[in-house]
Amino acid sequence: MVEVLLAALLPIVLQLLFNRVLFSKYLPVMITLLILLFAFDGLNQPVYLQATALCSVLAGYWLGLNIHKKQARKMK
Repeated sequence: MVEVLLAALLPIVLQLLFNRVLFSKYLPVMITLLILLFAFDGLNQPVYLQATALCSVLAGYWLGLNIHKKQARKMK
């Protein structure tokens, strides 16, 4: 159960953190995926954890795009 919660929450938090720091659209996705693959041994995890993490990455990317759009509007 803890693994599922970690797989669901950690990518969103990482995406939002890197999006706020780097002000980029695609670099936070790549950094988050690399952290999940290498630090948490993502390819050797069960399929349901990989699917949960992938859905979480996509949700974090969507939230990051919303943040990026809001920042772009403030700069005009």
